[in-house]
Amino acid sequence: MDEITSSDLHGRIGKVLLPKGEVVTPTLLPVIDPKNNIIPPQDMKKKFGFNFVITSAYLYFKRFGMPSSSDDIHKTLDYDGNIMMDSGAYQVLVYGDVEIDPIQSLTIQTNLGTDVGVILDVPTPPTDTYTQAKQKVEETIRRVEISIPYINSHPETVWTLPIQGGKNIHLLKQYIETVKQKNYLESFNFHALGSVAPLMSRYDFTSLFSMIKTARELLPHNIPFHLFGAGHPMIFPFIVALGCDTFDSAAYILYAKENRYMTTSGTYHLSDLLELPCPCEICSKWTSKELLESDKESRIRNIALHNLYVSQAEIKNIKVSIKDGNLWELLERRSKSHPALYRAFKFIIDEFKGDFLEFATPVTKQIGLKIYDEDSFYRPEYTRARTQMYDSFKPKSSKLVILISSGWKNPTEFLYSRPDVKKFVTETSNEYDFAFLVPFIGLLPIELSETFPFSQYVFSSVISEEMLSNLWFETVTFIAKMKYDKHIICQIEKQEEAKDLFSFIQSKFKENKIPFKVKELTEL
Repeated sequence: MDEITSSDLHGRIGKVLLPKGEVVTPTLLPVIDPKNNIIPPQDMKKKFGFNFVITSAYLYFKRFGMPSSSDDIHKTLDYDGNIMMDSGAYQVLVYGDVEIDPIQSLTIQTNLGTDVGVILDVPTPPTDTYTQAKQKVEETIRRVEISIPYINSHPETVWTLPIQGGKNIHLLKQYIETVKQKNYLESFNFHALGSVAPLMSRYDFTSLFSMIKTARELLPHNIPFHLFGAGHPMIFPFIVALGCDTFDSAAYILYAKENRYMTTSGTYHLSDLLELPCPCEICSKWTSKELLESDKESRIRNIALHNLYVSQAEIKNIKVSIKDGNLWELLERRSKSHPALYRAFKFIIDEFKGDFLEFATPVTKQIGLKIYDEDSFYRPEYTRARTQMYDSFKPKSSKLVILISSGWKNPTEFLYSRPDVKKFVTETSNEYDFAFLVPFIGLLPIELSETFPFSQYVFSSVISEEMLSNLWFETVTFIAKMKYDKHIICQIEKQEEAKDLFSFIQSKFKENKIPFKVKELTEL
């Protein structure tokens, strides 16, 4: 990456300098056929701003034969933006083999003057046995080795290292460690994760996310990270949040050929739509009935244009979320798009929480956080803040007063709305330590109540069993670390939520045989 202007989770708005101009990430690369395109790539650049597309070296070879050094893929496509050329690996994935070898694939790419090239790897689909996948990983490493002298002699091309191993995480790690040990990484200025298209078609987002996370952790972060075959816009926020800077997809045109209409929450068959639920240029001019009754080429073109509008709009939405620091909230909303996606989001929460998600998430933000339910409990701002609180907070007293409110107002808002409580707490701070019981945080020392992220949030006050379970775990963790001699519970609001929390915390103290007293604040 040549510049990073904003980041949140592992998503980053950055600039990559390529031969035909800078590319702002995150971005989608529409897949372009070397010969037949209903939507010309130059139109995509003018209409949508796509200044980076991808086409296939192997398909060029099949359509036109071996190019000479006087040929130019930019002239063939009539496109003046940046072009990445896939080596033919996708065809290997689909058909099992291609009629070109690794050096021929590289020669096609350099003869055509591609801006970003890819070596011819061997994909590892999820149907492979461990033995089959291992053999393909070893063959890909061999191909990397024999390709390096050629790519080093053509520095005018930005070369991409494909990452293989598939859903077998052990092999994926082994592949990356091997290319690192052999110092192959230094020959590549792009990294790209492959073999994900079959996972997408199976809705196996859990395996997909695990692969991205593994590769992102092991590869240097200063190099752009690409995902081959990203597919549907409903997963764009997730792959960006896990670290994908660029990604390609042919879904916009493949879906259009089947009369399939994209939205950020799923795909519809055009015949099932009473209305077109989108204000884009196509949907504003056509009805679903009119599209179905139009000639085949017009119908495909218009649905494809709509699909590109939706895809590009989601990328812009992601960039806004990264800039504003609320990418997690976009994930929460998009996770409800499909049960398989929600399951994968829960997998992220359970398996990726901690250092991985905290890595690039800013320590402070300018906006308040929106807290909906238990899914917000482990957003990285809070996992990091709790860890820092446990490590650094030192009790001033041996007596802890637990203040229980509804949680509707954050502690800072509550203290400003209740000057009597604020005055009492201030006057007795030498005698007691005070901590708010916050449903999605745990116990929050009052001294930290005005710091980010504890003071800047809006909470729905929807308290589930899972949130209560998490709340008690964090409460016990706090009590165990701080080692207070006395625990006093004070209910300071009368709302039903406060009463429920008051009853819950008392029952848990009793159940776990932790001594405590219940008092009114004025009784202290």
